[in-house]
Amino acid sequence: MGRTLHSMRICIMAVAGYVHGIGGMQQHTVDLAVGLTRAGHDVDVVTARHPDGNELVERDGVRWHFVDAPPRHMDRRWRTKSLEQFQRLHSERPFDVVHGEGSSALELLRTGVHEQVPVVTLFHGNFLGLARAGVRRAISSRRPRPALSELRGLIWLCGQHFPHGNWRRFRSCEAMVPSTQQVRDTRRSHRLEQRRLHVVPNGIDTHLFRPIEAQEARLRLGLPPGPLLVSVGRLSSEKGVHHAVTAVARLRDRSCDASLVVVGDGAEREALERLARELNVQDRTIFVGAQTPELVAQYLGAADIFVFPTERDEAAPLVLPQAMACGIAVAASRIGGIEEVLNRPGPPGILLRPGDPDDLAETLHRLIDDQDERARLGACALEVVRAEYSVEVMTERTVFVYETARSRFEQDTGSRRGRSLHRARSLTSVR
Repeated sequence: MGRTLHSMRICIMAVAGYVHGIGGMQQHTVDLAVGLTRAGHDVDVVTARHPDGNELVERDGVRWHFVDAPPRHMDRRWRTKSLEQFQRLHSERPFDVVHGEGSSALELLRTGVHEQVPVVTLFHGNFLGLARAGVRRAISSRRPRPALSELRGLIWLCGQHFPHGNWRRFRSCEAMVPSTQQVRDTRRSHRLEQRRLHVVPNGIDTHLFRPIEAQEARLRLGLPPGPLLVSVGRLSSEKGVHHAVTAVARLRDRSCDASLVVVGDGAEREALERLARELNVQDRTIFVGAQTPELVAQYLGAADIFVFPTERDEAAPLVLPQAMACGIAVAASRIGGIEEVLNRPGPPGILLRPGDPDDLAETLHRLIDDQDERARLGACALEVVRAEYSVEVMTERTVFVYETARSRFEQDTGSRRGRSLHRARSLTSVR
């Protein structure tokens, strides 16, 4: 692969930064920006407004520029203000490369910035994969209201993807996806060239997410004794946490008093708490809300098993390698990029049938009864993460894509100049 030969000046466009929640995309931006800085690069991040009105914050060597716009990709104010901020920074000290998180840099592509400086885009998901997952959930729900909700979501998705030629704007970029599973659908969603699409798995901070003494962590966090399951993520219906709550009830019916800690928040929290009461497992289901990365690492380290029963077509959920880095057993849905992470020799985790609480309960019961299997899964998971999913590995692979983008940009710029010179000479000879 090779390493960069010199420092680069990099602008990361990310509509949501570390102050806009602690989801996977925000954490990825933070980890990558810090990783690039530690590797010797000069990094500015342009993101949406700060809740305290701050315009500039320097954090871990990274300069975060907050523009007066909401953290929504297609918001007109974000598009205008982020472009203005980029142009101001670029005019003061030109960037070598622009990195767009999702469609955060779309306005730069619309206005031709990619003809001044190479642009690289990281796709955390894609239109075809999200649309397919929505249709699958609508069909499997077999109820009018959820199906109608999924249909509204699909209409909204189309409204983001197609207007103003948004779907084809990224053809001028080098593009990155976090898993091989995402390559085909991302290429088709945006009509990308195969040669300009690169797989760069998400990396996590293996100094923060690491094995710890579980019993001490449980005491610090006030968690109950006995088998402990942990689920981490946004509480939306597509994340499948209701299947984990149902599985706890079925484990209780088997005289297995496992507890489930749900880390995260979202629109479905009230419904999930109600489900726990209906199933009479409210004393075994602990909702702790959204937590800082430091506390997420503590909850994962305290667990016997990490449960991820998502029904979403996940590209590469950051929480999966975070849990694996803590050396615990993982049980996750066989869907999207998850299969790419777990379906390998070892194995580093157990793959579940999406949307099947019976399969989940059976798998959890087996793992709870077999401490040796949990230990084998955890050890293998830890080895995989250290080799492939650290921030350092992600940073090196990302820099390689930046260098590829710069090289191709210089070639394309030379070609454009050559064509312009040829046309000028042709016009002169005609005259």
